[in-house]
Amino acid sequence: MARAVTLKRRSMEELEDLIEWKPPEGWVKRVWADTFSAHAGPFYFRERGAQSGVGFYSEPRHANLGGVVHGGMLMTLADMSMFDICFRQTEEFKAVTVTMNAEFLKPAPIGAFIEAAGEVVRAGRSLSFVRGLVVTGETPLLSFSGTLKRVD
Repeated sequence: MARAVTLKRRSMEELEDLIEWKPPEGWVKRVWADTFSAHAGPFYFRERGAQSGVGFYSEPRHANLGGVVHGGMLMTLADMSMFDICFRQTEEFKAVTVTMNAEFLKPAPIGAFIEAAGEVVRAGRSLSFVRGLVVTGETPLLSFSGTLKRVD
């Protein structure tokens, strides 16, 4: 029989002590209203001209039953990061994710700033191949790779 897991509920005051609500220095908040990313985020992006980077503050709503960040949230971050990585090397374009591979390395804590960055391995006319790493501080949480296809 499966065991039930009880998550600790925190007050808003406790959360404010855990999470800095303003963007880290050199990052800007971007919101696309009424999209999946608006519900999952907010997400923060490194300022233009800097290396790639997409991040978010992990909140209790991002937790799985084990009390750490749900793997789907980390994969959402990695997927968004693949676009940021490509767009910084080229220009922005309409694209879809064709493939995405991920290896979970360590549980991601609630109350941390979690970020993803990486590199373009190869960019062709219609397909771009990307790889990267999701971290909190210096701790690697997830490695990923994937392919984006232009649709414009």
